[in-house]
Amino acid sequence: MAADLSIEVNGMKFENPYILGSGPPGTNAKVIAKSFDLGWGDCVIKTISLDASKVVNTNPRYAKMKSGKDVIGFENIELISDRPLEVWLDELRDLKERYPTKMLIASVMEEYSKDAWHEIIERVQETGVDAFELNLSCPHGLPERRMGMAMGANPDIVKEVSGWVMDVA
Repeated sequence: MAADLSIEVNGMKFENPYILGSGPPGTNAKVIAKSFDLGWGDCVIKTISLDASKVVNTNPRYAKMKSGKDVIGFENIELISDRPLEVWLDELRDLKERYPTKMLIASVMEEYSKDAWHEIIERVQETGVDAFELNLSCPHGLPERRMGMAMGANPDIVKEVSGWVMDVA
């Protein structure tokens, strides 16, 4: 008999503590399903938004961080999903149907607009996801549109956006 690795956090039961973070491992339903089949307990999907057309993917995604001639680390320029929201909505519904015990967390990012936040939360919530991650910290989060870290750096905006989400979640 396998050991019970389940955990409960704020009333949410996680099958095990191995959670895929938002990014390439949660890039689409096929990858997420394979991860679940291999034993990962839960997944935070790659960050989505209402308008994927504003995302321009780039290569390479990683760069060396140097101090003089020494490589001291790496940085990435991983962006939010460039896949249409409608595709994500279908895949999220399918994943929850196929894996009802897995915790599926939707990472969402939007512009500084109450209407946009209400719309994305309402639409994604209808798929049956278990929770939301409000991506208010991504340094590559379209700062010219006041998204990602451009919002998260201001506690008043974080409070306001969180309130907008709670209005409809």
